[in-house]
Amino acid sequence: MGFLLIMLLFSLFSLSAEENIISYLEGEVTVYQQGEEMYADFGTSLFQGDRISTGSDGLVIIELVGGRVLKMKENSTIVMENMGNDTSLRLTQGSVFTKVQKLTSGSFSVRTETVVAGVRGTQFFLSYGESADESEESDIWLCVNEGTVEVGLSGTDESVLVNEGEGISILSGKKLTNPRPYDWTNDLNWNVDPSAGNVKDTTDLEGIIWTPAS
Repeated sequence: MGFLLIMLLFSLFSLSAEENIISYLEGEVTVYQQGEEMYADFGTSLFQGDRISTGSDGLVIIELVGGRVLKMKENSTIVMENMGNDTSLRLTQGSVFTKVQKLTSGSFSVRTETVVAGVRGTQFFLSYGESADESEESDIWLCVNEGTVEVGLSGTDESVLVNEGEGISILSGKKLTNPRPYDWTNDLNWNVDPSAGNVKDTTDLEGIIWTPAS
């Protein structure tokens, strides 16, 4: 059974070099494609405009053309806004891990309503977090495992570079803070390759306080 799973994953990873597919999933994962709702499966093809959501027990890994990988945690939603040479994804709720090989052309970004994270080759985590003020919108959290990510506020010229080992909290999704190391980000499971081991991230994001690493 384990050998068959490895062979299936190998086949899916090979296929994903040519198209965008779901290469791995656990629990409830739903795809909204051309207005139709469908349950996802291994090998499900994805296209521009698709919306992918995970349930309370869900996890999904998406292989994109060009060696780009997404891993969505539970209760998360991603919209595949632009899947051309300039790829743009929108996170509308929850959390996503992103791994991008070094780009030789084009661009790659993941955005929320107010924040844009642009990369040329890196691995980072982007999530909606708790708000420091309950009357405000949710904070946006981002941390970088490899490379550098440029984080900017939509509709403005404000941006900051977040380097490997650093994190940043964008207060209410509207105010950039200074990037710095944070202890809790060390517990994140960055693995996006099921054949290499466990891919499920069990980090509890509720109640996290953005205290700088000592």
